[in-house]
Amino acid sequence: MAGIPVSTLIDGLLDTLYPPVCLVCRNEVDTGCICSACCEGFRRLLPPYCDRCGEPIPANRILCKRCGQGNSAAYEWSYAPYQYDGSMLKAIHRLKYDGRTALAKPLGKLLASALPNCDPLLDGRTVLDAFDVVIPVPLHPSRLKTRGFNQAELLAREVCAGTGWHLEIGNLQRVRKTPTQTAMTMEERAANVLGAFTLRETRPMLHKQVLIVDDVLTSTSTAREIARVIAEAGASRVCVCALARSA
Repeated sequence: MAGIPVSTLIDGLLDTLYPPVCLVCRNEVDTGCICSACCEGFRRLLPPYCDRCGEPIPANRILCKRCGQGNSAAYEWSYAPYQYDGSMLKAIHRLKYDGRTALAKPLGKLLASALPNCDPLLDGRTVLDAFDVVIPVPLHPSRLKTRGFNQAELLAREVCAGTGWHLEIGNLQRVRKTPTQTAMTMEERAANVLGAFTLRETRPMLHKQVLIVDDVLTSTSTAREIARVIAEAGASRVCVCALARSA
């Protein structure tokens, strides 16, 4: 027993008494917190994407409906590697609503590893120059107090790990608590988030390349409003990424 750390012995005992389980499906796992079956259930979103905003589009189109009508976003592109269904939906719900924050690390790593698929600046040679600032979509203070954490911030920390990108917390603020947008039309969603976000200081955005991080993209109304605020503050480039995108 000599030379074996006490923490290792304790971990081994705990694993015997309480075998580790997948935090998504709760089946036993050998290592990690997501089983191989759940990982295999994460469905990738495949191209084609809108040439202007990155939204998935039918094969016979070049632009999505909104961009085709001239309603382009203030961001250069938006990207989500996975479909928001099945195991991925369960994983995000476990993270957000069940407080399984340990999921943020493997999920954030999945997002980080997928980013090179959407931007030539993320090819590994110039990755350090791709972005200056990473900003997670903030929660309203009341929601943050209730939940105890911001899932977008946890994912953003993993995206920043090893890249040298600066994670900025607190400058972008959600100043208006907005109702759920589930049953709203596209126009209603845009109106719902208008003026909901502000920057405490605009100067740090001047001439910066900014990556906005969220857990899920739906109508992109929230991402569009945040991108507008950041672009108007003088950012030279704004992009958006999320772990999953709903249909």
